[in-house]
This record gives sequence, structure tokens and C-alpha cells, in this order.
Amino acid sequence: MDKKDLNTIIAALMLAVCAVAVFFMSSIKRTPAREVRLMSFPMNVSGWKGTNVEFKDKEYLKQVYEVLGTDKVLIRTYLGPGNERVSMQVVYSDQKRQSFHPPEYCYLGSGRTEMLTQGKADIDLGGGKMMSANESIYQISKNKVLMLDWYTAGDVMTENFYRQQLYFVINQLKGGKSGGSAIRVWTAITDNDTTAALERCRKFIREAVKVLPDYL
Repeated sequence: MDKKDLNTIIAALMLAVCAVAVFFMSSIKRTPAREVRLMSFPMNVSGWKGTNVEFKDKEYLKQVYEVLGTDKVLIRTYLGPGNERVSMQVVYSDQKRQSFHPPEYCYLGSGRTEMLTQGKADIDLGGGKMMSANESIYQISKNKVLMLDWYTAGDVMTENFYRQQLYFVINQLKGGKSGGSAIRVWTAITDNDTTAALERCRKFIREAVKVLPDYL
């Protein structure tokens, strides 16, 4: 399977599972999110050059956005030095915390994806700063994919879904910086080298998180 096709399939699966999760988590009426700069996130991130993942079925995307309660969804593939390839998905909502869901919701069988492992990964951001992300490995057809995911709520960045939900509500009550996001970065595992795949994701995330807060 071509890597570009694999990334498109993964992105479609993530959107579909997000939509199903939100449908079961909330049935309240959704309101439009405020304008943010997410869709202007740089195409060039410290040498990693991005390409938008395009979907031909625009009606499908429209339906997914309606269920999510937000159309602020960024899906890109980035090509780094040495042709290292990763993909990133960011789902942002200003008012609706129901747009997000715990990682385990994504692990419900879609008929095409099997979760092989689940754990945590630490990422050294430099300058003594560290962050933690949820790490999972999926089997998609004959391909294995490593994915890291985490959340934001206002200025808080965490891998813990429930902590994000708490801060999302607190920020709204306090009138602080509102909004939150669910972020996923993934890459194909080649030659069964999980360590190399994890390091690819780490290298991209180190650069992406330097600028991402300015667009959320």
C-alpha cells in the first residue's frame, strides 16, 4: 500500500471514529466555534514540509464536522530531513468539550484497524522541558502504524483526557483562555523498527509544539 494512501486511510478512520465517539458522548445542540488560526498552521515547521491530506468525498467531511461540532480539523503529512514522513491531525473546539474523547474510544474496532499496544511516551522538548503522550501501535491491513496523541485546554497540554476536560470547564467558568484540542501524530513502522518510528514522531513533535500554541 502506498504511504500516501495509508495516511489518507488513517486520517479517514480517525475522523470516523471521532464522529462515532462524539455521537454517543453528547446529543446537545452544537454552536459554531470562534475563529482561530489553526488552519494557518505553518506548512514548513523547522524543515518539515507539509501537505494537506485531501478527501474527495466532501459530503462525508461535512457530516463528520457536524457530528464533531467543529470544522476546525487540520490533517497534514509532513516530510522532514532524510525523507522522514509523519502525519498530524488536530481537532479544535472553542466551546464544545464533547468534540474530544478518551483514547480508548479510538480503539473500538472499526473493522479495518486493530490496536496492538498501548502505553505512554515521554518527549524531551529541550531546555529541561518534557511532555508525555499516549503511544499506541495499530495494525492496518498489512501495515503497522505508531501514533502519539495528547490534548490541550487553554494553555494546558496533557496526555490525560480527563484532566483536559476538567481544565476546559474551569477555563470557561473563569473566563480564561477557552478552547481545547485533540492532537495526533503518526507514522508508518517500516522494517518492524518501532524505535525509529517513535523517534520520527518525537523529532517532529519537538518542533511542532514550539509553534502550535500560537494557532490554538
